[in-house]
Amino acid sequence: MNRSLAGFEERRLAELKEHVVARAAAERARPPRRRIALVTAAGAAVTAVASVVTVSSLGGAAPAYAVTKDSDGIVYVTVRDTAPGDVPDVKGLTGQLKSLNVPATVDYVPAGQKCREPRGTIVTDIPRGLYHTPTNIPGDPDGWQMQIDTKLFKPGQTFVWSLYVDSITGWNGTSTILMRDPVAPCELVPDDSPHYVSRMPWAKATSLGGYQAQGKTVGEVLSEIDKRGLKVTYLVTELAPDKPRYPDMSYVMYPTKQNTPVGKDWFVWQADEVEKGVIRVYVTQKLAAPRHH
Repeated sequence: MNRSLAGFEERRLAELKEHVVARAAAERARPPRRRIALVTAAGAAVTAVASVVTVSSLGGAAPAYAVTKDSDGIVYVTVRDTAPGDVPDVKGLTGQLKSLNVPATVDYVPAGQKCREPRGTIVTDIPRGLYHTPTNIPGDPDGWQMQIDTKLFKPGQTFVWSLYVDSITGWNGTSTILMRDPVAPCELVPDDSPHYVSRMPWAKATSLGGYQAQGKTVGEVLSEIDKRGLKVTYLVTELAPDKPRYPDMSYVMYPTKQNTPVGKDWFVWQADEVEKGVIRVYVTQKLAAPRHH
């Protein structure tokens, strides 16, 4: 099943990104295969504003790209999913964009990593119409397209594209930030930033047959999983380091801490089943206080 999200501010709006994803998950009982959502935030709420597009694929497939340009200087970028495990051709995409007068640099960022920051100065006064938010491709539920007006770039500006794999969902994403030159190359470093995690599971743990794992110890849940002949993976989380801006995000996940040994006396606050027969349990050493409605 595929779906996409688009148009959120990156980095300093990471918690907003997670909130959007959580809302999408909460509404996905019977979603279309591909969805596009738009989120905006007031510039006063962040120290830097960036324009970001995300294309997501639960199967882990890397996007395939096509770039064309019309006589008015409008560049059209088309994205479609390809086979799982493919690594995006970032050099090819960079070359296509530059050949059509889109000043851009494209990098691939694997799950659990990020580009060392800062890479450059972020442009906050992005001209209206420089790019249009993505739209679905008629007849193709697994792809999207967007357009960029090359006439609106100012000298010394670069679109910085990072094609990444989300550390929680496994979705592929593309973030685009307009920066002033010079822009430093992407130096991959471990992603030690907190990723806010929604209380809504990505996929119901149907193989547990209605068993409620929430609030039980890891030892109790493992016993039930073993009894049913299922496999288990962990998402190691901890309490959010600050007061959650959204009540359904009391926990954060750090990619650099995913190899932490999990004790049987830890707690399970959520379980899902992204892959049939494999239960992913969200574990924490300390449970968040119950929510009051």
